[in-house]
Amino acid sequence: MVISVIALLSAILLPVTASVRGYARRTHCLSNLGQLGKAIKLYVDDNENWYPCATIMPSTEPEGGLPRICDLLATYAAPAVFQCPDDRPTDPEYPFPSYFVGEGSSYQWVELFNHHKVGDRVKLHWMNLDQVPMMYDYEPFHRRSGKAGINGLFLDSHVESL
Repeated sequence: MVISVIALLSAILLPVTASVRGYARRTHCLSNLGQLGKAIKLYVDDNENWYPCATIMPSTEPEGGLPRICDLLATYAAPAVFQCPDDRPTDPEYPFPSYFVGEGSSYQWVELFNHHKVGDRVKLHWMNLDQVPMMYDYEPFHRRSGKAGINGLFLDSHVESL
């Protein structure tokens, strides 16, 4: 009798705890992106309103190319902030166990912001720059309602699950 009650409770609670852990990892990721938004603001303030100029995929950058975003923001953010807890590449050809290990960050910098200052009116033919995330997960690491999703940091420093 006691064993069957424990088995029943386990069957009910295990999926719930897995779901809560996934939610906690997504929230941690969103928090990291929020911290990176603050780091970018500090960087911009210290660099005459210029956005960082970084590579999108450092592991493929030629020698002497653009720096990694994590190196540019190292003064403003702790290394742990660059690591998404769900960073697990799905591409079997990717040679590293995580993007954090291979690229220095689980979050991709969007090169559209390279060579631009705050307030530049860069308009893409299909949207404004303020509608494009500045940084986001390299892959859709996060599962929501059975679908994979990414988290993104936007120009106004808000973070969002996409």
